[in-house]
Parts: sequence; C-alpha cells; structure tokens
Amino acid sequence: MKLNKLLLIGFSSILLTAVGSAEDEAPAKDKKGPKGPPKSFEELDADKDGKISEVEFIGKRKGKGEEKAKAHFKEKDKDADGFLSKEEFAKKGKGKKGPKKPKKKKKDE
Repeated sequence: MKLNKLLLIGFSSILLTAVGSAEDEAPAKDKKGPKGPPKSFEELDADKDGKISEVEFIGKRKGKGEEKAKAHFKEKDKDADGFLSKEEFAKKGKGKKGPKKPKKKKKDE
C-alpha cells in the first residue's frame, strides 16, 4: 500500500514537471503573429534599449530574406550608426515600385 502511494506521488510529480516544462517551451504568440514577423518598433526592439540593431531587425530570416533585410536595414540607417532609431524606423522607403510617375493629363476633346 505504501509502495502504491509512493509510486503515485512520484508519477504525479513527474507528470506535473513535464507539463510545466511544455508550457515554458511553447512559442509566445505575442512575439510573432499569425501573419508573419513582428512589425512595430516595440516588438522588434527585443532588448528594450530604444533602438533596433541589425540582428533584431533581421530576426530569424535566412537566405534571400536575410539578404533583403540587411539591405533594407542599411537603407533605413541614415546615420550609419548600426541602429535604427524610432524616427529612422518610421520613415518610409522608396517601396518596391520606386517613385511614382506623374499622371498624364487627358486631352480634352
């Protein structure tokens, strides 16, 4: 009888430890949304120092995504200090299509 209680207590503590560990290892949904990587300054600033490093900006991207992120970081880092301030991060780049062309005026008929 004592052996059964001892086994039950041991098994219970192992089970609770395993469940607790699984919860600790679950990915945090607030760090990466269902539609991709975080996009706000506060989400990217992992160490909360008020600036975004190249490593924080690139995140877990690999291959072409990493190369594009590095190029985009350098384009945004106007003062070339290796970090993005809130102002640098907030500024819009050229975009994928480049600057807009002026619209042609329609001829009056």
